[in-house]
Amino acid sequence: MPRLMTLMTALALGWLAGLAGSAAAQQSAPGDVYFEVEALNPGLAGEPRINRDTPQAALESFLDLAKAGEYARAAHLLDLSSIEAADQPSAGPQLARQLEKILERKVWINWEGLPDRPDGLDITASPKDLLAGSPRRSLRLALIELDDRPVPLRLERVKPADGQPVWVFAARSVETIPALHKAYGESWLERSMPNWAHTQIVPGLAAWQLLSLPLLLMSAGLAGWLVYRMLRNAGSQLRPGFWGRLLGRLALSFGVLTGAVTGYAMQGRLFVFSATIDTFFAPLLLMILFGGALTVFVQTIDMILERTLTKDISELEKPENREMRAFQTNLSAFRRIGIVLAIMLAAGVLLTQINLFATTGVALIGSAGVVTLILAFAARSALSNIMASLQIAISKTAAIGDSLFFENRWCYVEKINFTYVLLKTWDSRRLIVPVTYFVSEPFENWTKRDPTMTKVVRLRLHHSADIDSLRERFESFVRDNDKVIDKDGARVLVVDHDATGMLVGFYATAEEPLTAWTMECELREAMLKAASELELERSEGRQFLPAERDSRISDFAEMEDAQQGDARSAT
Repeated sequence: MPRLMTLMTALALGWLAGLAGSAAAQQSAPGDVYFEVEALNPGLAGEPRINRDTPQAALESFLDLAKAGEYARAAHLLDLSSIEAADQPSAGPQLARQLEKILERKVWINWEGLPDRPDGLDITASPKDLLAGSPRRSLRLALIELDDRPVPLRLERVKPADGQPVWVFAARSVETIPALHKAYGESWLERSMPNWAHTQIVPGLAAWQLLSLPLLLMSAGLAGWLVYRMLRNAGSQLRPGFWGRLLGRLALSFGVLTGAVTGYAMQGRLFVFSATIDTFFAPLLLMILFGGALTVFVQTIDMILERTLTKDISELEKPENREMRAFQTNLSAFRRIGIVLAIMLAAGVLLTQINLFATTGVALIGSAGVVTLILAFAARSALSNIMASLQIAISKTAAIGDSLFFENRWCYVEKINFTYVLLKTWDSRRLIVPVTYFVSEPFENWTKRDPTMTKVVRLRLHHSADIDSLRERFESFVRDNDKVIDKDGARVLVVDHDATGMLVGFYATAEEPLTAWTMECELREAMLKAASELELERSEGRQFLPAERDSRISDFAEMEDAQQGDARSAT
């Protein structure tokens, strides 16, 4: 029995020890994340006394050694696994020198975001980040464009079989150093400059860069100005034709585009600036380039539409041009949709080409949530107007050339833009209405379905007016007036009355709003004239026009006679 108890005790202690060891292994395992290799740079002589324990320390050590010109020691911070051991002593320093130039010209180092822990854990990461709280064995410093693809520049934690884990530049990144240096290293122009031009005026900026930047801007501006003047002069000679107007309108856009292309080509081939300038200058040139190209596209489409579409609103408002109004409205909608798609495409390509966040490592600004909030806040008004203009195109509540009654104004739809609707009033004024306001307010569309319109002329007449006589005059007007289309539907009706007289309505229909308005004026004039003539010819005391003024004068005369009689009796 004692032996059994001893055996059970030993087993229990072993089991507990196993649990403790497992727990200890689990706690220490996360800190031991690395890539295992047999040997790290066996061809390089000596064991370097370099701090490579953390990503930040490794990068600092490399930059300090490169600045001091100790490229042989700096080579120990590169993983030269892809190079034969015999070639590593000669290739290592050369690659370190080339990498220094690449870091100087193409990488904006975010020191705050670079972990200073052996396990590479980022203590500043957001809890929503998938890698938050997890150790890492590979960190991307930058994403650099090379030919037709982006190339990552990485630091990796590597453990040789006979040593401790250290952070070095990844072997795959080291393989791309020659190609990156060929693309972004010293140009032939820079190599031909005197030694004083390479003097560092401020950290990261050599003297030649401060001198070359104004030269580049002036060259780009001169190229753009020459193209602008050439196109403008050509447009002036070809006016007033279509090509003359097109060149005149595109002159400025092509000038800006040419300047941006010239500047972008020069900074990529002649003047390879350091990351201090290139990180922000190259994206700025790209934005100008894409903006100029987008402007050329939009203006070309506008000129083609202007040449194709009917600009005379008085022609569009005619009933027989209903299909033309719908066609022009659809083209205007397609233009707006095309511009939106072009902007989205240009923005996507621009962000892909810039790689600003990947290059600078700006995690906070580059986070999806912050960017989304900033863009949504800045563009909420523009987006609402764009959606409202597309709503008009889809629902077809109004078309170009439609006759509307909007806020007590008779007007025509002349143009539907992204942010506003241009209305032409009946007296040739222009009313500019924000799109969001236009779609939220009710209005009458007089040409939506049927352009015919019934007009009513209301006259206040005396109670004793002979309506039958007026009806005969009205029927005569209807027969003789070509603007009245529904002869049988014309009516004369007494619609109201009060103490001052009766209200008579004369109803007639015309084929479209403008003709109806003219017909209404002619009908009113004819009925007033008929009432006056019939009153002059009246018999048996009949009156047509209200006699309110006459009755007031007679009442005043009777009052005056009564006052005089009272005065005589008092005397």
